[in-house]
Amino acid sequence: MAGVRLVCTDLDGTLLDAAGTVGPATRAALAEADRRGLPVAYVTGRPLRDALGAVHDHGFRGLVVCSNGAVTVEASTGRVLERRGFTAGDAARLLARLRARVPGVVLGVDTVRGLWLEPGFAELVPDCWTHTAVPDAVAALSADDPPVKVLAVHAGLPAAPLGDLLVRPGDAVEATRSTPHFVEISPRGVDKGTSLRRLAGHYGVPVTATAAVGDMPNDLPMLRAAGLAAAVANAHPEVLAAADLVLPGNEEEGVARLVEAICAGLPAPTVRPGERGPTARPAR
Repeated sequence: MAGVRLVCTDLDGTLLDAAGTVGPATRAALAEADRRGLPVAYVTGRPLRDALGAVHDHGFRGLVVCSNGAVTVEASTGRVLERRGFTAGDAARLLARLRARVPGVVLGVDTVRGLWLEPGFAELVPDCWTHTAVPDAVAALSADDPPVKVLAVHAGLPAAPLGDLLVRPGDAVEATRSTPHFVEISPRGVDKGTSLRRLAGHYGVPVTATAAVGDMPNDLPMLRAAGLAAAVANAHPEVLAAADLVLPGNEEEGVARLVEAICAGLPAPTVRPGERGPTARPAR
């Protein structure tokens, strides 16, 4: 673990517990990482406003990547360092295409300034993010604040099959999901994996010296890009299968155990067989 020089971690279901907070071990581990000069970056699917709210609530420092890799900001100031996403025109054409492919789909757009959702979206998504209701997602499109991500939900389809219907091979977009309920659609190449590589460049760290932790399919590009891929034990099966090692779950502060081990130069703790998940996978 002594070779890891940058940690990138998801928030919900990974660093944060079910109540959306962090425990004492996590606070102590992040403080120790800060003292030792080990950067920890927070890479989340949350929109900017919600991501910054969590970061400020818990006193996180460093860089925060929001909207599945589209927006990078400074945790301390909220200053936007990078934005990657759609033009307003491309987003309008995408919204029309999604409606034509799946009748009854309910849409939303995520921008730097806010999250805009059509009627019915929040009712279909438990614990929906703070947002502004709009009669039609197209109404939220503007040239000076274009979308970084499009969201879609359907009353009769879970996220996985909905994504397969909405996005087809050859499209210039890709679909992912951070919950079982809705689909998140970004321009191809705008994902957490690209963000990890950009963060490594920002900190002057080889990608091989990075570690990433996640729990849901939107974390897969980040895990595949990292030198060390870790999943918390409560992760989605696809994420567990992609991990080099499996940490204790988010309720057991598994990310803290990894950060502690990196700071101390020790082997990372893994879940024991028969407990909450598989043991470490062979290094890639």
